Amino acid sequence: MGEENRIFATGELLDGVYEIMQLLGRGGMGQVFEAHDHLLNRRVAIKAAWPNPLSPPLRNEARALAAFQHPSLVTVHTLGEHRGIDYLVMERVYGVSLTQHASTRWSSGQPFSPAEAVQLLMPAAEGLSVVHRAGLVHRDIKPDNIMLTPAHRVVLMDFGLVLPEFDVNGRQRVAGSPPYMAPEALLNTAEPGRGHLADIFGLGVLAYELLTGFRPFSGMTMREVIASHERGQPKPVSELRPDCPPSLNQLIQEMLAPDPQIRIQSAEAVAWQMRAVRDARPRGDDAVGAGAKALSVLIVDDDVDLARILTFYVRQIVGRAEIRVAHDGEEALKEVQKKEPDVMLLDLHMPRMNGVEVCMRLKGDGLAKRCSIISVSAGAQEHDVQLLHQLGIHHFVEKGSNLRERLRAVFAEVCGDQALAGA
Repeated sequence: MGEENRIFATGELLDGVYEIMQLLGRGGMGQVFEAHDHLLNRRVAIKAAWPNPLSPPLRNEARALAAFQHPSLVTVHTLGEHRGIDYLVMERVYGVSLTQHASTRWSSGQPFSPAEAVQLLMPAAEGLSVVHRAGLVHRDIKPDNIMLTPAHRVVLMDFGLVLPEFDVNGRQRVAGSPPYMAPEALLNTAEPGRGHLADIFGLGVLAYELLTGFRPFSGMTMREVIASHERGQPKPVSELRPDCPPSLNQLIQEMLAPDPQIRIQSAEAVAWQMRAVRDARPRGDDAVGAGAKALSVLIVDDDVDLARILTFYVRQIVGRAEIRVAHDGEEALKEVQKKEPDVMLLDLHMPRMNGVEVCMRLKGDGLAKRCSIISVSAGAQEHDVQLLHQLGIHHFVEKGSNLRERLRAVFAEVCGDQALAGA
């Protein structure tokens, strides 16, 4: 590509700070450059968009990414303007795209093992869960938009199509990459508040492709892919890969459900079930199998009677489970150090060390990184809730009537319906 076709020229200095070094990539809506930050003496990535009234403003992407903090999401440094063109300054992620990595593996005759596929998909699902919790939808999940770093970090890239949930079906222009798009995205019929389910479908397509070497729905154009959907569901992964664990095969089928109402309902549940596959944890009624690893739950509450009630409810909800109880924050930290639980039910209001302080200690000590923490409290102040959100805790169950039903709903969101007893 000649310099005349670039938004910024090599050597151009933006705002007297960012010197353009080279073009890293380009798409229909813009270009990404490597630049040198002369103020902090570091390399950064600069994304700039061609002026286009039909495209979402770059500042939408900037604001979306700036609200996130997760290893699977790119860190945003700042937003600037140069010659009337908005540009986004982000961390420079070094590595290869999943497209490049997969192509190398397939061409060398080395397919991904189920364990390897899970190790790639799980952090992508975790990153998506953060995006969805912010009320946003990525809308373009595909291997080109996933970067693998030398430090084994899996990073979601290119949030250029990101939209708030409430606006997903408010756009007249269908956007995305057809082979990875859900039926409701292809037909532009996604319901408000359910756009995140299209991202889950895209991740399901990616999972299928990693394990089989081809996409479940053929075609490159919208018309071709829609026709492929109309021909019915693809063969289950297990028919093509006999070494695929039944639980992983079932999860991929749930992610690819054509009806968004019966698709697995959250990226967090996808990530949790990926961890269950990795750890050989059972799903639903399979939990009674001999040698199966039980769900590990830590209940942290200074009220002895309520802790007993929670223990009873958890056993009803998830079936076979390893349940431990801590009656104060310090005891909870010791229990986590002994063994990280899969799920923690945490009371916010405890003497000596409250639930927020427990979360801050866990975060500061690098503990419970894979644990889903559910706040169970009689009431939380708004500033406590905001702080917990920043610490990555997004699930809140208020004590009182219908506690079992509300706990079950949160467990379903965190772990997926199939992980629950009687599912």
